[in-house]
Amino acid sequence: AGSADIAFGTRPLNVFKFGSKIITVPIELLQDSTLNVESLVFGRLTTRISRAGNRKFTVGTGAGEPTGMITAATVGKVGAVGSTATVGYDDLVDLQESVDEAYQAGARWMFAQSTHKVVRKLKDTNGRPIWTPGYEGGITKGAPDELLGKPVTLNSHVPAMAANAKSIAYGQMDKYAIRDALEVTLFRFYDSAYASKGQVGF
Repeated sequence: AGSADIAFGTRPLNVFKFGSKIITVPIELLQDSTLNVESLVFGRLTTRISRAGNRKFTVGTGAGEPTGMITAATVGKVGAVGSTATVGYDDLVDLQESVDEAYQAGARWMFAQSTHKVVRKLKDTNGRPIWTPGYEGGITKGAPDELLGKPVTLNSHVPAMAANAKSIAYGQMDKYAIRDALEVTLFRFYDSAYASKGQVGF
């Protein structure tokens, strides 16, 4: 038997900071015992930061920001000319089969809500939808919807169907690495710029 070495490449996982805008809240509202305003503000800002991060992790250019999964993904199937707002059953099969069988285990679909609506309307030659909803969800509590036997993830930041757009992704999504270096941190600003107005900044 001959010998061979494994070839290793390198990929820097740079650190980027995501932040929300400063939200000002009146001191009187913070002292209101009926509603935990600080918790509400933290929840809203966390959601805002998460959505900003998801956008970059999905379609980031890699120049001064993360390289998005869709940006880095190779093209497995190009839709027919003129079918910029539709997708066919054969296109989905071709895309699914463009992924090597070694990576089919754990593979899933990912696309935006607008694409989801189009795919759900696809029917076979007998008029039956190819989309398989989780009808057994009432028994198993949360069986996922499946497309061609694989689960689906909705991501609002995947590009909508259009010319030259990567609008449907398929593969092992967990192979895309995200380096999460710090939890969301809430800062409180009590300085004179806010105190003079009877406010606290978050």
